Amino acid sequence: MRLPVTTEQFLADYWQQQPLLCPQALPHFRSPITAEELAGLAMEPGIESRMVWQDAGVWRQQDGPFTEHAFQGEVPWTLLVQGVDRYHSGVSVLRNTLPPLPRWRFDDVMVSFATDQAGVGPHFDRYDVFLLQGSGRREWRIGPHCDDETPQLQENGLNLIAPFEAVETYVLEPGDVLYIPPGVAHWGVALGEAITYSLGFRSPSVGELMARRTDAVLELISTTSLLEDGVSAHKPARPGEITVEHIANARDAINNALDALDSHRWFGEVMTEGRKDHDYSRKPTVTQSDQVRLHPATRIAWSAQEECIDLFIDGDHFEVPLTSLEQLMAICSGVWVQRRELAEASETLFETLWETGALTDEDST
Repeated sequence: MRLPVTTEQFLADYWQQQPLLCPQALPHFRSPITAEELAGLAMEPGIESRMVWQDAGVWRQQDGPFTEHAFQGEVPWTLLVQGVDRYHSGVSVLRNTLPPLPRWRFDDVMVSFATDQAGVGPHFDRYDVFLLQGSGRREWRIGPHCDDETPQLQENGLNLIAPFEAVETYVLEPGDVLYIPPGVAHWGVALGEAITYSLGFRSPSVGELMARRTDAVLELISTTSLLEDGVSAHKPARPGEITVEHIANARDAINNALDALDSHRWFGEVMTEGRKDHDYSRKPTVTQSDQVRLHPATRIAWSAQEECIDLFIDGDHFEVPLTSLEQLMAICSGVWVQRRELAEASETLFETLWETGALTDEDST
């Protein structure tokens, strides 16, 4: 993906701060999926899809799966299909076009098809997204920064905001990309039939991370570990009083226990977990092909330790040898890897990837 600024400038001035228009970020780009193919996915049970339209000024939505009749509406409508990169190899390769960002943050590729003048209304998201125009043209109106205090209009399950006066307006053509950081209001309207790819990045809540770290430490801490008064007892307290020193001492004890017993594995587990409302489980698909690659539905991350590599696959933790790092990075990048070289580099790594269904030798899934 070609940015109009350097990677360093993007990370310092735009990432999670302000929008950035990237004209012809993917020159000569052609949509790898057609509207008909997208509609076909939306008709399959188990694939998350929805349609959004406006009827007499009221926004409405309906969840899939759909029948062919659903795509014959007269009012402008938008079809959105989640996680298309897990089901379509041509869409899955788009993940490899992203700027050099933490790959473990990447969530999925949502694809939308809109009829002329259709959109999903003014809104803001709580994650980073790169909006890639696949076919046709779409106008994007950029509004102010929003937060929890911004009034949201609950219309038929849609979290919308009131129409806003655009700060900037962009018209995207095939190959153009618009980066939108969390909290920035935006509103897309199709100018004729249009397909748009939303490459989204996850942003877990701090509360979720805190809970997972605490739970991980609680599994290790001894039930006989008791709070000691320490220096907090040096200052006399009035009858029944909890002093500032007592609270500080208890807080220090908790923090010290968290730091001492924290293996850091909880973070990799959280960041590779699948969505709780969907089952992307799969069985090994590798046969005896010479080349293999990462299965599009696999969430994977790793962290190098002194004696091994902590490997995280779909929320589970494994250990593989440090000698397998080169092959592991190749797998994580999504490129094709020689099956024999992978097995020779580390039998442990290959068996782990195989048994978890993380590999595939198929061009389409």
